[in-house]
Amino acid sequence: MDWSVRSAPIHLKAGPFSPELRGLLGSWVTFGFHASDGCVGVRARRHKGEIMKQGEYSIVVAGLDIGKGWLDAALADVDVHQRFANTATGILDLIAWLKPHGVTRVGMEASGNYERDVREALEAEGYEVIVHQPQEIRAFARFRRLRAKSDKIDAGIIAKATKHWEGMVARRDKDLVEMAEILTLYEHVTNMLAQTRTIAEHQRLKAVCEVQAKLVDQLRRQKENLKAMVLRRIRQRPDLVARFDLLKSLPGIGETVAAVLVVRMPELGALKPGQAASLLGVAPFDRDSGAMKGMRFISGGRARPRTFVYLAAVTAKRKGALKVFAEKLINAGKPKKVAIVAIMRKLIEAANLVLKRQAPWITKDA
Repeated sequence: MDWSVRSAPIHLKAGPFSPELRGLLGSWVTFGFHASDGCVGVRARRHKGEIMKQGEYSIVVAGLDIGKGWLDAALADVDVHQRFANTATGILDLIAWLKPHGVTRVGMEASGNYERDVREALEAEGYEVIVHQPQEIRAFARFRRLRAKSDKIDAGIIAKATKHWEGMVARRDKDLVEMAEILTLYEHVTNMLAQTRTIAEHQRLKAVCEVQAKLVDQLRRQKENLKAMVLRRIRQRPDLVARFDLLKSLPGIGETVAAVLVVRMPELGALKPGQAASLLGVAPFDRDSGAMKGMRFISGGRARPRTFVYLAAVTAKRKGALKVFAEKLINAGKPKKVAIVAIMRKLIEAANLVLKRQAPWITKDA
């Protein structure tokens, strides 16, 4: 509804108001009635914004610097620091210390899984837990021109970075965390198997070759057992089975790659176009400045699932529409690796699409 002061003029009573003040007051009220958010005037809308901003930063935030033996905790807004042992008892003492301070969000760095126990304990107590990449904290410290470094100082920097963190806090699925641990061992055994086979190619002594053959067979069986363990856990969850089957409908994606995407990229199906490629690390970034047009490069993203999607892309480009797509890029002068990365980008975006639509991928040339 369009409110207009002109249709109902405001008449001020005679008093100490000057004509200039009357005009200012009239224009202020008129602007306020026409404000799209229903607030009165610039001052009122600015005040409203300040209240919202204060509400956003009213939470109490703590930061944790995590080591193998110690947990250093600090608050974001006050110079308060405390050290705890990185043990079950120490984590309980940490939680008991956080509660009287009214902390609701806790930030920490990824530290080779030394943060796993404290993170799970904090999440179980209802805290918002933000796990930063170490380079994020270093970049924040450089931006603030903070060069001094100690466990206490690092905890304070993490707390301040967490206070200004923007994003969604997602609770981790315990089953996916455990399956990710199995997949990490699967990848380690796979690398050991490849290295052992490479070494075995250069062995001549019969006794050594026999030991190498037994080791290769043992690693191969361990690899198969770990894969079967992950697949068995996926089949125990109807929601994960549905995602698994949909992903297998994509060209080049078999059981192993589908399982990796189910476990290591649970966000698939809820992402906007382009976000899946960026999350995997196959989205090219612009490098332009003025008249200079730089080459596009990919960087960042999740390295572990990217390795498996690469294998899927190598398989997918051998036939069908993706083969035609790859040949078109190569004929246009693009390197073969660029063509493979482009196929990876198509595959991960297609994976996000089939999970969002809850419909399998249908190959036209099938």
